[in-house]
Amino acid sequence: MTVFSLTIEKRIELKVKEILEISENQEIGYKEDLSILGLDSLKSISLVVELEMLFDIAFEDEELLMQNFSSIEKIAQLVNEKVNN
Repeated sequence: MTVFSLTIEKRIELKVKEILEISENQEIGYKEDLSILGLDSLKSISLVVELEMLFDIAFEDEELLMQNFSSIEKIAQLVNEKVNN
């Protein structure tokens, strides 16, 4: 299975795990608070850059709020809006 055949949510999950240095085998709930897992402002910047490259999108300045990147579910909603426009 290639990374492109995965859902947007799964691709985001894999990227979050990579940035937070979490084992691919560890489960993360899509509504789970990522700050509890170690997502801080520096790692958020890395995540934003990686997501922009992965999905060939650009986040607007007003979208770069921690609340928009607090869970995989919220990130996926934002990415889906960008990808589908």
